[in-house]
Amino acid sequence: MTSSIYSTNTLASSLIRGINETQNQLDRSFERLSTGLRVNSNRDDPSSIPNISRAASQISSLSAASKNASAAMAQLTAADSALSEVSEMILRIKDLAIQASSAAITTTDRTAFVDEAALLTSEIESISTRVKSNGRTLLDGSYGGIVAHVGTQAFETISMSISSASPSSIGTYLSTGPTRDALTAAQTATANTTTTSEDIVLTANQASTTIDVAANDSAKTVAAKVNAISDSTLVSAEAVTFASLFSTNASSANYTVSINGTSTSAFAISSSDVTDAVSKINLISATTGVTASATAANKVLLQDATGDDITIENAGAGSDLDVQAIQSDGSTTQGSAVSLGVGASSNNDATRVIGTLRLFSHASFSVSQSGNTSLGYATTETPSLSSLASIDLSSAVSAGNSLSTVDGAIEQLSMNRGRIGATQSRLGFADSLLSTQTLNASSRLGELQDADYAMESAALAKTMVLQQINTALLAQANASSELVIKLIESD
Repeated sequence: MTSSIYSTNTLASSLIRGINETQNQLDRSFERLSTGLRVNSNRDDPSSIPNISRAASQISSLSAASKNASAAMAQLTAADSALSEVSEMILRIKDLAIQASSAAITTTDRTAFVDEAALLTSEIESISTRVKSNGRTLLDGSYGGIVAHVGTQAFETISMSISSASPSSIGTYLSTGPTRDALTAAQTATANTTTTSEDIVLTANQASTTIDVAANDSAKTVAAKVNAISDSTLVSAEAVTFASLFSTNASSANYTVSINGTSTSAFAISSSDVTDAVSKINLISATTGVTASATAANKVLLQDATGDDITIENAGAGSDLDVQAIQSDGSTTQGSAVSLGVGASSNNDATRVIGTLRLFSHASFSVSQSGNTSLGYATTETPSLSSLASIDLSSAVSAGNSLSTVDGAIEQLSMNRGRIGATQSRLGFADSLLSTQTLNASSRLGELQDADYAMESAALAKTMVLQQINTALLAQANASSELVIKLIESD
């Protein structure tokens, strides 16, 4: 009997242990199913803890890097939106400059153009100083060398820069060459004095280029040579020729002149009235390429807009006509006036006026004039910026000269927006990569940490069945022990 009781007690203890183990298993299954995690504490799977920690850390780092990329993208987007508005305003300023470059507009219209251009320039300045993102000013030139950390490693960065959009910071780098004196009068106009030694060396776009100037080349010809390679040098050229024709006699006298080999009809001119002369010279402008206008000082301003030489021959009987070279601004005199004296009927006094060359680029460059500088078209220098803030629409000539400055500002702004767009593209690709990396890391973390609901549910069902069986067996074992005790007590 004692042996039976001992066996029964041993069975009960074994069943109790089974019940306790199944209860622990039930607790783990309930915890995993309720939290969704396979590993809820270090004891669940100690070997997985380091891998889980690394995966979680990587996800956190990738998320922070993605936020950096998004913040940088937001700043660049704000800057580009503002620059888009600035671009529209500069295009409007160009329209105004083109209209103002016509001498036919009224004084009222010109004043309106000047005023509107000034207001637009002021607004561009205002935008450049007030556009901010996250407390940082974007368009005043201070947004440079900004680094966005877009990865989990120290070297995974993108540098960002935005050039200034201030009117004083955008424009064109401009070099205006010298204007030569009108050549000494002769019975036949002297040839252009340029020689083969007056080559021009441009240092631009990280290279030096020589403009081969030939003997007797006009400013127009040299400008064409510069423009032929402007795609590689980024330097363009324009040329213009101005000359002043006037009478030194207060009394009106009749004259005929030959402009570039074509004669005018007779016109009356005096030191106080050039109306007839302007009219007769413009009648042949389609042939000569030279237009005429009256100045406030009652002189005839001759202009060849392409920079070709202007030859002027006195074909009349008087000797009161003078010619003087004018600089590219259309008003500043150059050298002394040349008097066109009376000559024989076929060899009257003539002179030649040579044009002025202007070199310009949206990027900084240097120019070097070879040979005799007094016979060259360029000035040896590194040109300074002719800014949008300095444009002048108060006269047709100054408005025309302002066009290159406005074009330079447009080009610089376009390049600025291009750099912003390229950086935005890099940030977009970086953010896309971060999203993919985060997805992969999250998937790996899920594999390491997430509970398998199907497996846990099956394990829970099995454990519950085992617990029920053990409980039933324990009850049976307890009942058997009580029966044995009663049998002993009955003896």
